[in-house]
Formats: sequence, C-alpha cells, structure tokens
Amino acid sequence: MGKTSDFLDSERGAILALFAARVGGGPDESCLYAERMFGAIASAIRGARGSRPELAGDGRADGADPVLAVRTQQLLQTCIDDRLDATGETLTAGERSALEAALFHVLEDTVTRGATDGASTSEMQARLRASEERYRTLFESIDDGYCLMQMIVDERGKTVDYRFLETNAAFEGQTGLKGAVGKTALELVPTLDESWFRLYGGVASTGQSARFENHAPAMGRWFDVYASRVGRPDLLQVALVFKDITDRKRAEEERERLLVLESAARKSAEEASRLKDDFLATVSHELRTPLNSILGWSQMLREGQLSEEKRARAIATIERNVRAQVELIDDLLDVSRIAEGKLRLDVELIDLEHVVGAALETIRPAADAKDLRVNTSFAGQTTVLGDGSRLQQVIWNLLTNAVKFTPRGGEVAARVFASPTQVEVTVSDSGRGIAPDFLPHVFDRFRQADGGTTRAHGGLGLGLSIVRQIVEMHGGVVTVSSAGVDLGATFRIQLPRPDLSNVRGGVLKGARPYVASPLHAEHLAKTSIVVVDDQEDTRDVLRALLEGCGARVRGAPSVPHALELLEAEPPELLISDIAMPGEDGYSLIEKVRAMPGAVRVVPAVALTAFARKEDRVRALERGFDNHVSKPIEPSELLAVIASLLARRR
Repeated sequence: MGKTSDFLDSERGAILALFAARVGGGPDESCLYAERMFGAIASAIRGARGSRPELAGDGRADGADPVLAVRTQQLLQTCIDDRLDATGETLTAGERSALEAALFHVLEDTVTRGATDGASTSEMQARLRASEERYRTLFESIDDGYCLMQMIVDERGKTVDYRFLETNAAFEGQTGLKGAVGKTALELVPTLDESWFRLYGGVASTGQSARFENHAPAMGRWFDVYASRVGRPDLLQVALVFKDITDRKRAEEERERLLVLESAARKSAEEASRLKDDFLATVSHELRTPLNSILGWSQMLREGQLSEEKRARAIATIERNVRAQVELIDDLLDVSRIAEGKLRLDVELIDLEHVVGAALETIRPAADAKDLRVNTSFAGQTTVLGDGSRLQQVIWNLLTNAVKFTPRGGEVAARVFASPTQVEVTVSDSGRGIAPDFLPHVFDRFRQADGGTTRAHGGLGLGLSIVRQIVEMHGGVVTVSSAGVDLGATFRIQLPRPDLSNVRGGVLKGARPYVASPLHAEHLAKTSIVVVDDQEDTRDVLRALLEGCGARVRGAPSVPHALELLEAEPPELLISDIAMPGEDGYSLIEKVRAMPGAVRVVPAVALTAFARKEDRVRALERGFDNHVSKPIEPSELLAVIASLLARRR
C-alpha cells in the first residue's frame, strides 16, 4: 500500500485545506476532528494489512458523536477523491479497497464507541443535537449531493425501492428532485430503472462501499456516486455522496460522435484519394493504349513499306482508336459538366421506342461479331419528355456494356413497355453479372468491379455514373439487379409519362444518329480559305481535306501572321483555333470584326478542343459564325463550311 500511503502523506495539507474550505473555514472543532480521522486512516494504510485504525485523543468525546463521524468521514472521503482527480493519481483495485476499508473502520469504531461508552440517553441525544447543529452547516455548504437512504426489500430480501431519510441543499440541484425526505425513489421517479436498487442493495447487504457512474434515463441524468453502508447491517441504510455528471457525459458522447465522424471522414477521404489515384492511372492507360496503335501504324505508313492490305488495316485501326479516345474525352467532359451543374437538356417529346431502336443499330455490328442474340420487345405508348440525344447516350451505354461483358454466343435483350404513369426500359444480358458486394457501387463515379492491371475490359468507370445522372435529370430512376457472378445483369430505367394534354407544339420524334449530307468537291472549288492554328499537323490535315475539295488554302501559325494574310487578300472563309500562344482565337476574331471592308464580315469557324456547350456559346458571342470541336469529323466540318458559304452567297 506504499503508493496510497505516499499520496496521503504528500497531499495531507491539501486534503485538510480542502476540507476546511468546504466547511466554511477553520480551524475549528470539525477541522480538528477531520485531522485526527485523517491521521487514523493514514496510520492504518501504513500499518499491516487488515489493521483497524484508532482515533487519537479523547475516545469518549470522539466516540459519542456518530452523526459527526458519519458526515466527517463522507466529506473527508470526497476531499481525498477530489485530490486524486486533481493530481491525476490512480489507485489499483486493491489500493482503493484498502482505503475504503480504513475509512469504514474509522467510522465503525467511532459509532461503536459512541454506543458503548456509558453515556446516558439524554447525554447521547444532547451530543447528537449539538453535532447536528454543527454539521448541518457543513453538509449544506458542499457542492456535492448527499443523502441518507433506507433500503426497502421484498420477502426474498431483494431491494425493490429505497426511502430518503436525509438530504443536503445540493441534493435538489444535483437530482432535480424536490421534497425527497420521507419519500421513496419510485414515488419521485416512477420509471426509475432497476439498476439503482441492485447497486444500493448490494452496498447495504455486503457493507462493501462502491464508487460508480450510472445513467438514470428516467431522469435524463448521469451520476458519479460514492455509496457506503451506515449503521448496523439490519438497518439497511446507505449514505451517498454524488454529483451530476450529465454535462461531462454529453461532452464525452459528443466527442465520441465527432471521433466516429472524423474517422468516417478520414476513411472516406482515403477511399476518395485511392479512387482518384486509380482513376488517374486508368485514364493514363486508356489514353495511352490507343495512342500506341496510332503512333505505331502512323510510323509504318510514313515509311511506305506496307502492303495495300496492311495500309487499309492501319488506316482502319487509327480511325478506330481515335474514335475510342473521343468517347473517353466526351465522358470526361460530361462528368465535368455534371459536377458543375452545367449539363443541359434540350427537352421535347421523344418516342423511346425510336431511341432504343437507334441505339440498337449502333451496337449491332459488335453484337454480330460475338454471335450474340439480340432480343427486343416494344409495347404500349412509349412517349416521354426528354433530350433524345442524351437518352440515346444512356441506352447506348447500357447496350455497349451488355455486349462487352457477355461472352460469345450469349444473349442481350432490350425491352420497352409503358404503364399508366411511366415508361420502362430494361437492358439485360447473360454475361458475367455483378458480385453482391459491388452492386451498391455500380453507379459510383470512377468505380469498376475489375480495376486492377489484369482487368479484361477497358474504360474509365464513368459511363454508368453518367447514365444515372442523365436519367435523374429526366425525373427518372435507374436500378440494377444481378443474381451474382456469371449470372447476367439487368438494368431498369423508369421515366415518368408526360401529360400530353398540357403539351403545346411538341413534336414527337425519335433520336436518330446524325448523318452528314454528302458534299461534293465542286461546292468548295476555288474557294479561298485561311486556316489559323499553331499546330502544324492540324494545318496540314485541314489543308489536305479542303484542297481535296478544290479550295485554295493558306495557313497561319499565329494571330499576327493571320492578320497579314487577311489584309493581303480577304478570304471567303476563316477557320481558326482558339487556344494559341501569344494571342488566342477570340482576340483574332475581335480584330477581324473591327477591320474595314469585306474582311470584317468574312464567315468564321472556331475549330477548337474546347468542346463544352458554354465554349460554343462563348465563341458565337465573340464573333464566330459556328463552332466545331476537335477531333474533327471531316463530313461535319465540310457541312458547316458549305452552310456558311451558301448563306453568304
């Protein structure tokens, strides 16, 4: 017990000073009594285990005042506990038990002597009254709640309630209970939980003091309690010193809640960082892979050593990989627009049967190449309000995935049917299916079920995220189901049916793939065109395309050079890049529109990699007549040029 003894010796002055402060100053009789009691406790701790302490001084005087003893012991114990908390010292279970035993034995010896020292009844009563008078002030002044209770037991000896015999002034503030003396706990708190009866009953029956924290839900409070038996065992009386620690507990719970939230946020951030790293690695892979084929075949074409068959294969491979890159870039742009809330829909009446049919036509060659059976079913009125091109993008994405993940000889199905309130599209397959643990993440951005270096299929993991966003923008819902791996998957889209009675001037139409009108060489014959782009490769490919249609093409790598060409000979058409070093295409068009003569009204096309809708709007606002995004589709560019020239002529 050396640690407890050292603590009592070192903190003796602080503990007794705290006691004196609690009773309103000193020294007086109560402080001297506390000092003798403290000395007896310290002696017992220093002595042999199990020794019983004896108070110094006049045993008759000390032993004759049980109320004085009880209350001094309780307050002294509280002061010792407070100093333990203040100094951060902790006691083992054995050390705590020895300290409580010493405190109890001091009280027991004092009360016993008070009952056997030969004092008369009248003398005992006088002492009790004097003690009561002195210590009523003491216990009314302490901040902790104090009460003396008598346990109420049933015929089996089980504690079922308790009655309050005495309380101090702090009792009401700590518990919120008014007029407790003489009443039972269940009279004051009818729904008080049974744990309190069990705890206090154990102290009363065993005589073992207890220090604990417990929650009283019926009172909405937490309490830190020190309970000890008082008097003869058959009295079943328990004295409490306690404090309301609800605020502390709530603070701890809030701290725990914040720690849980912080842990979840950290985990989420780590997951987001991992997904970002995986995504960047995937983007690099998906962009570099087609570049490898493009670069390799381009170099072999330049060397001119390929046979005619291999030349055709090289050109087809280059075109296929360029289109694959365009799709990847379009997905990235769509995600960016969605994240910024800038994705816009051109809403009109759409027949989903036509949308699904158009999407089926685009994936049919890939399905035929894998010998897949493509089943379709259309039923009912399938009209919705929506953006035809965006809905076709959704269906195409789902069908492409179905074809991609279905093995040779499998089956893909697309069905459209209507109910009174909605139109439903389902796309199902007999392919690899989806694992149950990945189903909740199918539509998450950047998530792929197979994201490692051994994955069998490419892609950025953006398509299904875009599908969900577009469907939700149409007021619909998209869901997925799968019986498991290798058991296929079914995607279901549900869109609301419009109230056609409220539609005015809507044109019912299906979304169909854009097909450029054929443009013959004579349409551009001898047309003077200036092409402005800082990339020589871009100027060369445009020159080859336009000169192949009979146009006269002059190229400029910068804005100043372009202005020189325009002033020397005004062209019939200007094609300009936007992003260029020094001055950009916006600066060029502003200067052109400010020039005198015919140059000021020359038709101008912005040809740029800035392909967002807002980029198109900006180009038109700054003075361009049209906007074409890179990489160019030759037929689209020629159609735009023909339209502008026809309008001018």
